[in-house]
Amino acid sequence: MRGVPDSGKSIGPVSGPLVFETLKADWEVFQPPNGSNPPPVPSAWNSYAGQNPCSNFGVTNVGFGDVVLGSFSKFGNLGEAGFGNLVGPLPAQNGTYTRYFTAFNQTEFNQILNQQLYLRANLSNGVTFSPGAIDIKAAWIDMAGVANPQRYYTRTAWVLDPLNTPATCKQITVGLVGLHIVQKTPTRPQWIWSTFEQIDNVPGGSSRGLFAYNDGNGTAMPSSNPLPFPPTIPEPIPSADIFNVQRLTPINPSTVSTNAAYQSALQSKGGPWQFYQLVMTQWPVNTSQPTQPGTPNNTFPGFGATSSAFANVALETFDQTNIRSGCMNCHTQTSTTNPSQCSATAVCTDFLWSLNLNAYPSTLAPPSDPIQAFRPSGRAVAAVAGAVSPQLQALKQLMQEARPH
Repeated sequence: MRGVPDSGKSIGPVSGPLVFETLKADWEVFQPPNGSNPPPVPSAWNSYAGQNPCSNFGVTNVGFGDVVLGSFSKFGNLGEAGFGNLVGPLPAQNGTYTRYFTAFNQTEFNQILNQQLYLRANLSNGVTFSPGAIDIKAAWIDMAGVANPQRYYTRTAWVLDPLNTPATCKQITVGLVGLHIVQKTPTRPQWIWSTFEQIDNVPGGSSRGLFAYNDGNGTAMPSSNPLPFPPTIPEPIPSADIFNVQRLTPINPSTVSTNAAYQSALQSKGGPWQFYQLVMTQWPVNTSQPTQPGTPNNTFPGFGATSSAFANVALETFDQTNIRSGCMNCHTQTSTTNPSQCSATAVCTDFLWSLNLNAYPSTLAPPSDPIQAFRPSGRAVAAVAGAVSPQLQALKQLMQEARPH
């Protein structure tokens, strides 16, 4: 059943879809508008009716457990979360972009559906989700050429490549590199924020090179993402666009010990989960205070967090060094902690950026043609055409065809 764990299975080698993969994807909730008309009502929890980002490419049979890495308004889920906006895509060392997937559990989705929160007009008075609401955000990479694939949770997914000419949607093997799990509880109305990573993302701890986001040569990561958003080319050019990623704030020593204990237990079970780790859990330190903001002074690990990571290297790559850019403070910018400040132009969505960005009309301004939303501006196309010669494009294509799959 959708969103329900199978109690007959035990942890270990993976078979069948995972629970989080069966939650209601953001593209199911925020359907594309019909010209100047609002989008249709999302299909019910157990239904898979409606458009998907690959519908225009003949993919019409998406159902239980299928994963589609694409979107109607996020440039194929290529944009990495910034502080209230999207920043450039994150390239992996194998010359592909990281893909992002957001989904909601039944408690949260039913409230969005019943209160029509997919329409921006219904957000102006603020939103308060019920305890038990859960949303997830996952980061995936194309597994082509990735070292030690047995150390990853992998699956087949439909992946939209909106910047190809023409755009394409293909099935490939992807690997899980990051996962946020955010849940609202009765005594923590600002939600509890946990994030996990595959241990080979970057050097450190029990990771083993070759790394997904670091070539191991010691070159420091840039201070900000040098790639633009929206992206302008289908895949990063290795010599120009791929950079090293590092963990800039270490995982809390207590969390390191917890990880070691669980990884040891999981090793005896087999399967990939022994190669994943908790990076951090952030929560409001004062209980049952719904009007309290999720600012650093009200949350763990608080100000001066130099020995406790508060960001995921695959999901907040460039927000690792200042707790003000941590999960809770960032999401506070769209919270309901001060409903009197909510309005049609400053909506309050109970810490949920995906609702703020995607409710119709979306702040990402997708046109009526969902595929056209993925195309860069004419200025960006001209810039790319001028910077990359046809000969270089042909060479890049030849090198990509030679890359192991």
